[in-house]
Amino acid sequence: MAMTTEFANEITDVAKAIYEYAELGSSEYKSSSYLVEAFKRHGFQVDFPYLGMKTAFKARYFNGKPMVGLLAEYDALPNGHSCGHDLIAAWAFGTAIRLKDEFGISVTVFGTPSEEGIGEYAGSKAKFAQSGAFSDVDYVIGMHPDDRWAVGSTSLADLTIEAQFIGKSSHLLSPDYGINALDPLVESYVALSNFRRSVPNSKYPVIGMIVKEGGRASNVIPDKASMEIDIRAKKKADLAGFVDQIERILKMEGEMHYCKLNINEVTPIYDEYKSNRVIDSLLEEECQKHAVNPFNVDRSGEEPMGSTDEANVSQVIPTGHLDVKIVDPGIPAHTDEFRIAADPSRSGKTLLKAIDITVETIKTIWQDKKFMNKIKEEFKK
Repeated sequence: MAMTTEFANEITDVAKAIYEYAELGSSEYKSSSYLVEAFKRHGFQVDFPYLGMKTAFKARYFNGKPMVGLLAEYDALPNGHSCGHDLIAAWAFGTAIRLKDEFGISVTVFGTPSEEGIGEYAGSKAKFAQSGAFSDVDYVIGMHPDDRWAVGSTSLADLTIEAQFIGKSSHLLSPDYGINALDPLVESYVALSNFRRSVPNSKYPVIGMIVKEGGRASNVIPDKASMEIDIRAKKKADLAGFVDQIERILKMEGEMHYCKLNINEVTPIYDEYKSNRVIDSLLEEECQKHAVNPFNVDRSGEEPMGSTDEANVSQVIPTGHLDVKIVDPGIPAHTDEFRIAADPSRSGKTLLKAIDITVETIKTIWQDKKFMNKIKEEFKK
């Protein structure tokens, strides 16, 4: 059944609304409420808020098994929707409504805040996965805008922490009276940079650091200094080892300068991705029917680059993934160029094609039980 012009416009309107709200992670109040009302209008049963998160939701339509789950993201970055999450939200909405209204296919949309790791709900999919939110679905599909069409996914395990050193303030002319909290931070920055270079590249170590607080006046010895540290590795086990060594370095630097050290997790641990080749192959075949020849990440052996909390979902439920081309090759996400391309007035047709591909793939799985059996067998391996 062809998508009506009226419904295509409604999908675009959803993307436009989320794009214009451009709310940071954990503060997507307008975006989540807008989506919830849209799902209710189409007859979905909605839980909102969900799992104790004010901007999370679960929208469900049930008509027998199998049940597919769709991941909706709608958080922006400080420079707007430069990762294209407005398109992800509209994709999940459009796909779910078509599955229900056109084919009577069971579907649950999970509204997941702060994929970008900002605020109290940072990496919310990790909490979704830990809480058993996916226990009543049989498989999940995620989508993301990109610089290419692709199926499948890889990702690095990831954890972001904040280290705060506590000293004692004094006048700059009386340094012996104070304890400079900035000194151990600066030395930690250098030590962690050197530590990164000592780790084998085969473990894909990544350590990113920023100074969040380093004092308030240049003539006052800083009594507080804090840094944020993003730690990534190819495997979760490697990540745990890195974190342990990094925390020992921080502790040593704090003790050397007589400073108290506080370490807090900014995000939960993002797992490495466990792709499902059966779902991804079906997405690939459907792409080809729509005159798209996607890159197959699963078959390529491509090494992981980024990190995402969708990986946590993939560890507990069979998960397929579709990347959708909205920019020229080589233009990365989180840039102004990507934000401009994520404007639905520019990427609307591509969004609708992504919905067509996803709907037809899910319909194939719904109609032939052998695919669901293969999906589950692949996951167990």
